[in-house]
Parts: sequence; C-alpha cells; structure tokens
Amino acid sequence: MNITRRNYLKVMSAVPLLGTITPSIAQAETRTGLIIAVQNNPPQLDPLRLTTLVTVRIAANLYDTLIRVDHRNGERLVPGLAESWREVDPRTWDVVIRKGVYFHDGSVMTTDDVAFTFGPERMLTEGLPGQSISRQFFSGLEKVVAIDENTVRFSTKQPDPLFEFRLSNWGSQIISKAAFKKVGNWDQWALSPVGTGPYRVAEIKAGDQIKLVAHDKYWGGQPPHSSLVFKVMPEAASRVNALAAGDVHLITEVTPDQVDTIKGRNLEVVGGPINNIRCVNYGKFGGPLENVRIRQALNLSIDRQLIAEQLFGGTVEVPRGFQWKAYGDMYIENFPMPAYDPDAAKKLLSEAGYSGAPIEYRTVANYYTAQLDVAQALQQMWQAVGLNVQLKVCENWEQVFAQPNYAIFDGTAVMVYPDVMGSLWTNYGPDGFIRNDAKAWSNEEFDRIGEQLQTLTDRSERRKLHQRVLEIFAEIDPPAAALMYTSMLYGKRPDVDFTPCRTPIMDFGPFNLPS
Repeated sequence: MNITRRNYLKVMSAVPLLGTITPSIAQAETRTGLIIAVQNNPPQLDPLRLTTLVTVRIAANLYDTLIRVDHRNGERLVPGLAESWREVDPRTWDVVIRKGVYFHDGSVMTTDDVAFTFGPERMLTEGLPGQSISRQFFSGLEKVVAIDENTVRFSTKQPDPLFEFRLSNWGSQIISKAAFKKVGNWDQWALSPVGTGPYRVAEIKAGDQIKLVAHDKYWGGQPPHSSLVFKVMPEAASRVNALAAGDVHLITEVTPDQVDTIKGRNLEVVGGPINNIRCVNYGKFGGPLENVRIRQALNLSIDRQLIAEQLFGGTVEVPRGFQWKAYGDMYIENFPMPAYDPDAAKKLLSEAGYSGAPIEYRTVANYYTAQLDVAQALQQMWQAVGLNVQLKVCENWEQVFAQPNYAIFDGTAVMVYPDVMGSLWTNYGPDGFIRNDAKAWSNEEFDRIGEQLQTLTDRSERRKLHQRVLEIFAEIDPPAAALMYTSMLYGKRPDVDFTPCRTPIMDFGPFNLPS
C-alpha cells in the first residue's frame, strides 16, 4: 500500500502517539498507516456502553473474544482466545484459554482476566454502567470462575442453546482486569480500554478522529498496518473527494449514485448487504401511534421496492420481515413480503378515526447511507394516504430518543448471531435499547416467547416461535417497519487490501487478509 510522505506526515503530525510500542525497523519499513474517512465515530470504545454501528466498526480491531467468528469462511465458530471449550452439562461450560496472549499494555492474559471480564464488577450488577448491555446478551449467566491457570468455568442459570454464540459476539470482548481496576473510572476506561486485539487506542479526539496503533505482540500475527485513523467526514461528497485526492485510503457509506464516480477515478468500490435491517421505529406509548391501526397503516403505505430502486439503484433487497437468511434453518422462507397497499392503509386510518393529528418523525441527516433522502421519501408516501407526518431533522441521537417518545424514529436491527435471541430480543426485548432507552414499545407475548427461547433446544419448536415473532412485528403489534437490508459500500484505493464482512465491522487484523 502506498501513501505520499507529505500526506502521511500531515496526518500523523496531528495525532500524537501515546505510549507506542516501537516496532522493529523491518516493520517500520514495510507497513504504513491507513486513514479511513467515516461519517461518524463513537464517543468511546467500551462494548458494554454502546452497541452502535460506528462502535462495532472499530471494536473488532481492539478486542478479541474467546470464540472467534470466521467471517471469511462461512461465519464458522473457531478458536479465538480459547484453545478449546466443552459443555460439561446443560448449565456448565469449561473454556481452556490460549497461552501467550498479550494485552495492549504488555501484560499476559490469564484466566483471572477472563473471569473478571464476565464478573459482577463489569456485568449484570445493578447500577453499573455496563448493566444494560450485559443484560441484553448475558442475562442468563450465573457465575464465571477461574478453576485453574488454564480453565475458566461458565455457569448459567438455565440451559442455553446459544451459549457458544454468546462467547463469540458482542459483550464478550476480553479485557485486562489489572488495567480496568487501575483506571477505576468507567468513563476514563472507555477512552483508553486495554484489550488483546491487533490494534490499541492511541487517541480519541471527539468529533474529529480516533487513532489506533499496531499491537505487535498480537497472538494472531503481525497487524498489517502500523496505524489506523478513523477520520470523521460527515458529508458523503467530502469523503469521495478526499479519496480521489489521496488524502484517505478508504471511505465508508458510499451511496449508489457515487459508485460510477469513484470507479471513474480508477478507484474501487467493495461491500454489499450486511446482516442488518434499516427500519423506522414507532413510539407507541402516546399520541396517534398508540393505535395499532395507525402503525399498520404506516407500514402498508411504504413502497419499499421503489425506495430500493430509486435511492439505492436496486443494490438493496427488501427483507421478508425482521429476519435474515443467515438464520439458516430458522429462516422462514415463505413468510410474506411486506405489503404495499395504500387503499388498505386509508381504510385502517378511517377505522382508527384518524383526523390528521401530527406525527413527528425524528431523524438525523447523514448517519446512515442516504438517510435524509429515505426519510423524505417515507414522509411523502405517508402524506399520500393522509398521514400528517412532520419530519424533524435532529442534531444528534439524544434528540431523536428524547422523551416522551411518541414519534417515528430512524434505526436499524442487527443480527449479532443467527437467532431471534441474538437479534430482535437484544434490541426489542426487556433489556434492549428500544425498551430501556428509547422507551418506545413492549409486547407481553413477545416477552413470553423470549422466555421460552432462552432454553428451548428443539429446532422445529424454535422455528414456530420465530414465525410468531415475525407475525407480531409485521401485523399484530408492529414496533417498527423493516425497510431494506442495509448495504454497506466502501470506496478504496486499489492498493488497499480490505475485505468487507457481512457485518458492520471493519476488520484490519491479520485474520482478514487475502489468503
């Protein structure tokens, strides 16, 4: 990968390295820094504090999990920080950790670090900053104990058919016990976390950039880049211009109408659909959205295929409800496509006695690809059937989720692992963001199904419950409207080796190099 010395020095001079581990002369000669222009960055990098797409994008470079998802080979589960693991009984798992794993501060990972990562000082304890997110993914965890220097024992409150998936995904990133306790402050820790990943934090400059530098004691091999700079450029056109000028190596959130422009400048576009669904959510606890008929009418008024074709050039697909093909045998292949029926929508509005009361639609301008264009198209479709939807472009997400939230608001649903419990439950369940932060929706039947799915191992019965959840979301008590599978397109220089995954992560470690 090539980068001009002038541009490299210009960027690097603005980002002082903090406590850098000095690479060898050979490494310094063969590796260069990578600059990625992004639409936004997270304010901090603790996975127990945020689950946003921009956090997920960066976190894969900072942390490892005990079990690793091999995104390049069919999403297989393979050893990560664990050499092996076994189910002792339906409520007990023993995990043997890998030897010779170093944290970013040079200390060696031990079983005590693993037990602490999942312990009460980090997870599930009432009042801790990590309580909410850890409950989304590990509410069934009872205790974790280092039984010797090689093995960690996980005990669950009940049998958990998805436990291996939990150890390979969000919330299970291993951290240094000593480093966390030394900092002693959650907010400060979140700005300089100590994990085992191929890169470590050098600087977080709010609203500007996040810089990571290579962790050259990485157990998985030498990181291919000396540093990564995630540079904030909110405007899509600015990112394209920066790529064309050679100021950056890679850009995110390329819009379909920019593809030909980028390719015409001898640059490349990579990526495609990811396991994420763009949606609009409904705050049903007040105002017109309390009436389920109005939410059903909102859904029936959306011509999803037109949005896919006109705004995304046919590069995105409309999903069969809130599910992903990556569910495997849990995917309900004959579930009906979302209907577009303006006449049925008008009939529902009449039955609901709707007389034009305003409904606020909250969005931000440029967090998602073509976000404002999609919002304006939706507003026009709703107005066409008589819905008085008022578009409010907010400055930040805090304004989007402000209470009372009796509004339509933008969002996504992400498949963390291939099951309702690793997708819809984590977002819409009792411990999910929609319930606790947005305070927008709940449904008793959905909660009962979730309780069953926590322990149910029979695949056919799980499939039936999956289908019932899809029916609740689509027709019975919709919390949202699924719009399209999210397409994540990246522009890059031809000399940059970067293979996108079907997830929001941007993995620049040695496991994601071309074979």
